Amino acid sequence: MKQLLIVTRKLYKMNFYRAILSALWLIFPLEFVGVSFHIIFETCFHRNGILEVIWDLHTNLPGFNSISYLLKSTNDLTFITISLLLAFFTAENLFELRAKLSHEHLAGITSLFIYFLLIVETAPNLDLPQITDVAGNLLIPILIGLFTGYGYSFLAKRSSLKLTVTYWATTHLIVIFSLLIILIGGISFTVYQTQLFPNYISQQVQNFLQTGNHPTFWKITFATLLSNFGHFFGIINDFTTTIGNHFLSETANLTYLAQHHNLWNIPYPITLHSLYDSYGALGGNGMLLALAGAILLRVKNQRARLVASLSITQTVFDQSEALMFGIPILFNPLFLIPFLVAPFVSMSIGYLAIITHLVPAAAYVIPYATPSILRAFLGTNGNFGALFVSLIGLILSSLIYYPFVSLIDQLPERNGDESHA
Repeated sequence: MKQLLIVTRKLYKMNFYRAILSALWLIFPLEFVGVSFHIIFETCFHRNGILEVIWDLHTNLPGFNSISYLLKSTNDLTFITISLLLAFFTAENLFELRAKLSHEHLAGITSLFIYFLLIVETAPNLDLPQITDVAGNLLIPILIGLFTGYGYSFLAKRSSLKLTVTYWATTHLIVIFSLLIILIGGISFTVYQTQLFPNYISQQVQNFLQTGNHPTFWKITFATLLSNFGHFFGIINDFTTTIGNHFLSETANLTYLAQHHNLWNIPYPITLHSLYDSYGALGGNGMLLALAGAILLRVKNQRARLVASLSITQTVFDQSEALMFGIPILFNPLFLIPFLVAPFVSMSIGYLAIITHLVPAAAYVIPYATPSILRAFLGTNGNFGALFVSLIGLILSSLIYYPFVSLIDQLPERNGDESHA
């Protein structure tokens, strides 16, 4: 643990990491607001949202469809804006930290421009621009921001005329934008046209997960590990969804329940829903509901406590993005181990409880955006043993996070904000 703290402190002193931390903190308020609107949409205005189902809002609320469309559009635009700002602030922060020059915004604007062109494509048959799915990937705007920030700081330090970067760029505008077009074209071709190796690896993993007639504990665990590892580094992936969509186990379970009404004898007790959804994702990826609670119980750092207190309600609905940005969890070596271990431990407890018949497997369909701690309870048609197992998994996950959380107070104050001091 001591060695981990030393490594993290060294990382906090590196310009590229400080630039990332500062960008995440600057975007945290927007992320928090965006997630709040997203929760309102999922619970109240999604046609299978839990509050919509309880109160039948699509029938009883005037203007339901209009409000739903407005919230959905606002939500999509907010998260696209967050990705763009991430590219902008990462480049800006790194340029300031390395070049030690005044805040001129050219690095940020260039980074934002490059990333925007990368995520825009022409919609089929419409000849209109649309945003690609890669816009949800946080690693790409960060990498673009870092490369752009390094590039401009390199120019600023080596200008023989000692001119500001903005002046240099203005007098060489044609050259710069010609190079940008070539660079953007090259990156676009590489990222969107080839993608041979990443796609090949991803496809092989999905083929492995889809072998056999039904999911197993180890396949679900492996998919969860890959999904959480990717999310930790800002890479959105669908390995868990692959299992949920490919196998027909959950459909077979529902068919059996419709005929026999007996949860204890369903044909496939081990499914993505009965393990991952019910016990391995309490608070979203990494069991972050447990982390938010551990921070409030243990940490004295005021910023961390503020983020946790604001985000804990959101994690109840599996929306942990604000917590990922604000602490931050993203790219933070302190939390990689518990982020991967806590879901495995919680799912293992659920698995043992199911195969030993202490609790039935969660098989019933539950409303969208159901609070995570209630998913096993409602998915088993109100079995209190399943609720107890969920609480045990949550408590053990908090204990797993606890020693790592205690290290937050030993990190530099206001980490990530130094470039704006």
